[in-house]
Amino acid sequence: MHLFHNNENQHGSIQHKAKIADAIMEKMNLTPADSLIDVGSGDGYYSSKFAEHCEKVLAIELFSASFDSAFYKNPNITTLDVDACKWILNADLRAFTHIFFSNSFHDIQCQNKMLLLFAQQLPNGAHLNLIEFKPDTPFGPPRHIRFSKEELKSTIEAYGFKEDAYIDLNTHYFVSLKLVK
Repeated sequence: MHLFHNNENQHGSIQHKAKIADAIMEKMNLTPADSLIDVGSGDGYYSSKFAEHCEKVLAIELFSASFDSAFYKNPNITTLDVDACKWILNADLRAFTHIFFSNSFHDIQCQNKMLLLFAQQLPNGAHLNLIEFKPDTPFGPPRHIRFSKEELKSTIEAYGFKEDAYIDLNTHYFVSLKLVK
């Protein structure tokens, strides 16, 4: 059984998105001392939720028009309209405790380089948090770039992360992996 079932009236609604965000927030267990990078932050919905709990949220989005969204108005959010690979691969990430990808990791061209950098720079106990499309979901990115939960977990665990939390979201899934050095 899935934690969330979509019906035609609920799919994509703000209420449905809020339920998902609440469940994810509970699993992430953010504190005011946490700092987070939201990679591919889109409309800023998740960034705004994180900013209610974290002292610092860095929202990275390639499409700068996205930053016009009211969700980015929280002063705890800093926005960067850059290519995630170019910025992250040249950044000092030691101060960040959480990295979040919502339906964006599959699009990252530098996945392995990024994961290696996370393993090297993030502090012990830092979390990599991801929402991804299930392989059989009838919409979303091309199937050949999607990850099953097992494939994603295997890819990331090779860099020293261990699964810490999982939520089945019907057409998607959320997985949180903790860095163990």
